[in-house]
Parts: sequence; C-alpha cells; structure tokens
Amino acid sequence: MFDLKDFGKMLKEVRKKRKMTQSDFARLLGFTASYISRIESGKAKPTLKAIRQIEKKLSLKIRIFFEE
Repeated sequence: MFDLKDFGKMLKEVRKKRKMTQSDFARLLGFTASYISRIESGKAKPTLKAIRQIEKKLSLKIRIFFEE
C-alpha cells in the first residue's frame, strides 16, 4: 500500500543526501518548494505523473512503495 509518510520521508532523505534545500530540489524536479514540503510531510499526495517525474529526474525506483 502506498504510504504518504514513508514516501515523503524517503524523498526528504534523498534530498538531504544530495545536500539540497527544498527550493533547489523543487527546481530540479520542476515543482514548487511548498509542494516538496507538503510531500515530505505527508500532507500532499503526489500524482502518478509527479511520481514518474521524481523517479526519472532522481534515477530512483519508486515502485516499491506500491507493492505489498
């Protein structure tokens, strides 16, 4: 099952490992900093299009969040 908190936590960890601010990370991904903040805190549910964009831009395998 897709867990927003776990997904946001993972995204935050990736951002911090890359030593990026939310603003820098947002620019890289093509989103706003407030959207990144909401995703990281589990308050925003990213669309499939956004997830694919994150996957592509960061070279990540996000499918694990959809598996049970």
